[in-house]
This record gives sequence, structure tokens and C-alpha cells, in this order.
Amino acid sequence: MIVTLLIVTGATVMAGSVLYTRRLLGRLDENAYRRRWAGLFVLMAFFLVGYLAALWVTINGFEGTFRLLTGFVFLFGAVFVSLVVNTGIRTVDDLQRKSDAIRRKKDEAEEARREAIALQEEAERANRRLGKKADDYAAVMQACAAGDLTRRMDPESENEAMREVATEFNEMIAELESTTEFLKQFAENVAIASEEATASSEEVQAASEKVAGSVQDISEGAQRQHESLRSVDAEMSGLSSTIEEIASASNRVADIAAQTERTGEEGREAAREALVGINEIESESERAVEEIEALQSEIDQIDDLVEFISTVADQTNMLALNASIEASRSAGAGDSGFSAVAGEVKNLASETKDAAENIDARIEGIKDQTDRTADTVRATSEEVASHREAIENTADALEKIATYTGETNDGVQEISAATEQQAASTQQVVAMVEEATVISEQTVSEAETVAAAAEEQTSSLAEVSHAITDLSQQAAQLAEKLDTFRTEGNNNSVPSPLDEGDGEDAFQPEEITTETVGQPPTDEESNRTLDDASANFDEGETVTEFKSVGESSPANGERLADQD
Repeated sequence: MIVTLLIVTGATVMAGSVLYTRRLLGRLDENAYRRRWAGLFVLMAFFLVGYLAALWVTINGFEGTFRLLTGFVFLFGAVFVSLVVNTGIRTVDDLQRKSDAIRRKKDEAEEARREAIALQEEAERANRRLGKKADDYAAVMQACAAGDLTRRMDPESENEAMREVATEFNEMIAELESTTEFLKQFAENVAIASEEATASSEEVQAASEKVAGSVQDISEGAQRQHESLRSVDAEMSGLSSTIEEIASASNRVADIAAQTERTGEEGREAAREALVGINEIESESERAVEEIEALQSEIDQIDDLVEFISTVADQTNMLALNASIEASRSAGAGDSGFSAVAGEVKNLASETKDAAENIDARIEGIKDQTDRTADTVRATSEEVASHREAIENTADALEKIATYTGETNDGVQEISAATEQQAASTQQVVAMVEEATVISEQTVSEAETVAAAAEEQTSSLAEVSHAITDLSQQAAQLAEKLDTFRTEGNNNSVPSPLDEGDGEDAFQPEEITTETVGQPPTDEESNRTLDDASANFDEGETVTEFKSVGESSPANGERLADQD
């Protein structure tokens, strides 16, 4: 009974140990500890199983088995004790090492604290030196901010950041000084160039006004030329109608000439019949006299038509002369077609006049022959009874009349053909004059457009002159602003802000901005700089921005500490 109670007690204790070890394993973070206690946990589980088996054997009365289990339990107990001792030793060693490490860390922390104190003292000394250097730099900055660009910072310093600040600031001020000198010279050049440009723009404006006046005169001349061409167009249309009437009259004259030729043939036949029958000579002679009188009347009409053709030819020649004059006037506009048409009309009028004069000469000859023939026929009619020889002469005269009538017919046919050709040419001239009229209308429109453009150009030049005047004023303002800066080339006295006191009213530079650093600016960059400066002057701004000490800004020591 006691053995059973002991076994139950041992099993209970072992079960509690297992539960405790399981909770301990859940709390361990290091792998080494977890492995050690995991082995103990497994061994405790075996012990618990052994206790339970021993309890079962004891209850059932298996003594041999109980002894065997007891031996195993003692064996596992020895192993368990060994593992516990080993785990304890290792744990103690680990704790000892950690304790030594903690002491070393503590010593190192103490050493670091002493070094930090020394560094703090050194930093305070450095801050005092940097504060003095910062005060010197601030004085230089204040002087530069006041306009004295000849001041420079001392780059000698123990702090690399302060050396870089001094070097960069000196380079920036040098560039700013160079740029200021350049801008001064540039402003003077701009002022001079603006005055010259103003004078040139005034001259160009005057010339533009003259050009506008000339273009207006050209426009008026083109308008007059257009009206003249319209008049010529109307005259040519009338001339075309007249020439068509002349062509129709020429056709009628040709018909009359053919009829005259047929009449001559009839006269010759009558003369032959007069030789056959003398009794009919008197009546035929009277008929011949009547026909000759009619022929004379027709010839008179032809003479009138020829005179009319000559008159028309003279008028055509006059129109061609006027057209030639107008063509010479419009030759400057490049209108060579109108000049060619005018020459063609002149040649055609000359040919028409020559043909009319030729016809007139021939008609005069025919008229003379007709007069002589009429006299002869009358004499023959009076002496027909006693003068047979006169009848033969009449026949010969009729032969000549027929010959002349044929020639007259040929001439009239030529006149008709020439008149038709002249009518066709006149139609072409009318078409070309109409085309020239359209071109003149376009010329008038373009001249008006050019005149308007010239007026706009004159107005634009006036605006340019005004803009140049404004630029000259802005350049003068820029020069006045730049004169406030003191440079090596400018010995203007600039008051130092240090002389005015160190109170809140004193100024110290907080931010200095410049757009030109490095090489001297090119002409294009100078123009842009001048434009920007002019815009800033117009808006009441300056290139350099300053802040008052009264504004919220970090102290020199704080800024230098931040840089360190």
C-alpha cells in the first residue's frame, strides 16, 4: 500500500513537472534553451509513463515486471539527474557570460559617456569659434546685401562646411559683381541702342508713310486705268459692231460688183447685137446709158463706203495709238499681252487703211472710166444712125468695162475677206480688253490691300517706336538700380548696415538669389536678363531678395550647427 502511494505521488509530481516544463518551453526565446528543456520534457514524459506502468504492475501484482520497471525508472532517473545537472551548468555558464557582457557594456558605456563629455566640451569650443566666424560672415553678408559687392568672406576655417560656404559665397559674389558690371554696361548700351532704334524707327515710319502714300496713288491710278479699260471695252464693243456692219456692207458691195460684171457681159452682148441689128442699137444704147448711170451710182456708193472704211481705219488707228499709250503705262505692271493686242490692232488698222486707199484708187479709175464710157455711150446714142464705128468703139469700151468690173469684183472680194478678218480680230481684241479689265479690277483690289497693309505697318512702327522709348526708360531705371551696388569698377560709397546699429532695424541677408553664375552671359542671355530685369522694375521688384532680422529666422549659431 505504501509503495502504491509513493508511486502515485511520484506520478503526480512528474505530471506537474511535465506541465510546468511545457509552459516553460512556450516562454523560452533562445533555441539553445528550448533544445535543452525539450530533452528534459521528453525524459519527464518517459518518467510519467514509467510511474503509470509501475502503478499498473503494482495493482495487478506482477512483481518481476515491477522489479524490471523499477530498474528502468532508476536508470531514467540517473539520466534525468545528469541532464538536469548538465542543463543547470550550461544555464549558469550562459548567465555568467551574459553577466560579463553586461559589465563590459557598462564599462564601454561609461567610457563613451566620458568621451561624449569631452566631445561636448570640444563642440562647445568649436561652436564658439563657429559663432565668431558666423558673425564675421554675417557682417560680410550684410555689407553685400547693402550693395557693397567688394567684400569677401575669409575661407580659412577649421570647419569644412564653413570653408565651402565661404568659398561658394565668394565665388557667387564675384559672379554677381561681374554680372552687375556687365549689366551696367549692357544697360548703357541698351539705352544708346534704344535712342538709335527710336531715331531709325522714326525714319522708317516716315518712309512707311511715304510708301503708304505712293501705294494710295498707285491704287488711284489703277482705279483710273480700270475705268479707262472699261471705256476701251465699250469702244471696242462699238467698233466690233461697226466692223460687222462694214463686213455686211462689203458683202453687199461684192454682190453689186458681181452684178456689175454681169451687166458688162450684157453690155458686150448688146454691142454684138447692135452690130447684127442697127435698129435695136438706139434702144440698147439708151439701156446701156441707164446701166452706166446705175453703175456710176453704185460706184458712188462704193466710194462712200470706202471713205467710211478709211474713216473707221483712222479711228481704229487712233484707238490703237491710245491703246499703245495705255499699254506703255501698264508695262510696269507686267501686262505684255495688252501691248501685243494694241500692236495687232494698230497693224490691222494700217492694213485696212492701205486696202481702203487701194480700193479708192481703183474706184477712182473705174469712176473715170465710167464717166468716159457714159459720154461715149451718149455720143454713140446720138450718132448711132450715122456712126457704126462709134458702136464698135462702144463694144470695145464695154469690153474694158467688163475687165474693170472684174477687177473691181476681185478688189471688193478682198475687202470683204479683210473686213471679216478684221471683225474676227476685233472680237479677239474685245475679249482681251475684257480680260485686261478683270485684271485691272484685281490690281485695284490688290493695291487697296497693299495700301491697308502699309497703313497697318505705319501703325505698328509707331507702336514699336513707343515700345523702344519704354525700353530706353526701363534701361535707365536698370542703370539707376545697378548704380546702388559697389563693385571694383564703381567706387560709389555704400553705407554699411553695421554702421547703422545692430538692433532689430538692421538688415541681414537671409536669401540671395541670382540667375547668372559661371561664365559671362551671352548676348541672347543678356537680352533675356534685361527683359526679366525690366519686368521686375515694372512690378516694383528687385533681383536680390532681403529679409529683416526681425523676421523669424534661425540664429547664426543654429544655422552653423545644422550645417555641421
